[in-house]
Amino acid sequence: MAAVGSGGSTAAAGPGAVSAGALEPGTASAAHRRLKYISLAVLVVQNASLILSIRYARTLPGDRFFATTAVVMAEVLKGLTCLLLLFAQKRGNVKHLVLFLHEAVLVQYVDTLKLAVPSLIYTLQNNLQYVAISNLPAATFQVSPMPSMASEEPAGSGRE
Repeated sequence: MAAVGSGGSTAAAGPGAVSAGALEPGTASAAHRRLKYISLAVLVVQNASLILSIRYARTLPGDRFFATTAVVMAEVLKGLTCLLLLFAQKRGNVKHLVLFLHEAVLVQYVDTLKLAVPSLIYTLQNNLQYVAISNLPAATFQVSPMPSMASEEPAGSGRE
């Protein structure tokens, strides 16, 4: 945690400390803007290719795989990728990685439990997504509004 002084500046709190000026709007450089648009493009390509590959796999003749199995395997791959990135962040030190994971998962178990509910809902959403992709054309699925992306305005708000 960074300590904030009376002048609004932050005291050095170790690696990862962010100065107050870095959080103000308008300080993003051209490189940050470029990275933002590159990230957006990568996410669009990733999402479109995911939908098309799932649709292709689910419409092949023969026995279908269980959607639950695909979701669990995707989550296992994500978990292994995160562990690999943490391992690289700890510069290959297994002891530091294990201590970090122990602290983050077991010692701070309340935070772990707080993440359990959204994780379970996310898993359910992914399973339902497989069902929808299996039963809808890819283009229809892609342009259909998902509940998490729907407008959050009340029906009678007057904006149309």
